[in-house]
Amino acid sequence: MKLPRPVAFLFVLTLPFCASSQDRRSLPEVSLTFKGTLVLPVPLNNPLFDDITETIGQLDGVIQYPLYKGLGVGVGGKMTWFGIKERALAPVITGGDIRRGTYFGKIQYERYTGERTFYEFNAKLGSSTYVYECGTCPDDNTESAFHWGIGMGYYVHVSDNLAFGFTLGYETDGTNFNVEDLGLESVPGRAEKSDASNYQNLLIGMGFSTRFRRSQEGPAPW
Repeated sequence: MKLPRPVAFLFVLTLPFCASSQDRRSLPEVSLTFKGTLVLPVPLNNPLFDDITETIGQLDGVIQYPLYKGLGVGVGGKMTWFGIKERALAPVITGGDIRRGTYFGKIQYERYTGERTFYEFNAKLGSSTYVYECGTCPDDNTESAFHWGIGMGYYVHVSDNLAFGFTLGYETDGTNFNVEDLGLESVPGRAEKSDASNYQNLLIGMGFSTRFRRSQEGPAPW
């Protein structure tokens, strides 16, 4: 099976980390963690959806627990917002937005590369629900689908338990965009009524990571 280009790209990026991962006894241990990320989703292979909407942003949060030598599991959720471009639907003028709520389970591998730096590779499986809100949208304006994604992140500690980092990922949902979701029969100037590919995004984000463990910097519990 041919992998999507973003998936293959992420796999290539993991190779240097895997090659350099060695057993270093002096490195910190991974612990119970909460991660939050502010993400810019970039639609991939969804030209119709991309022409009609503009990305506002995505917020996600997850709590995760280590199981064995950096391998762990987590649960979390995220919310994504897209605005509808009014001029893209002219002469039909309609404002509104598309919101997506996602709940997921997560499996991750974390490893410290130094006393203050660590990386993570992860995979997520869950369910997404799209809500379409606009002047022409039908009353039954929700749609649910299976969700999966992969990602990686690199973090730098600013204190014993607080770190900030850069994340990169890919995600897709098991449904595609159709102009009927907005209550329309067609889009002016376009023959297609739906995207051939399912919803999918390249994810570029900045996030924080908070460890729940005793800190060595002072009397605080973490």
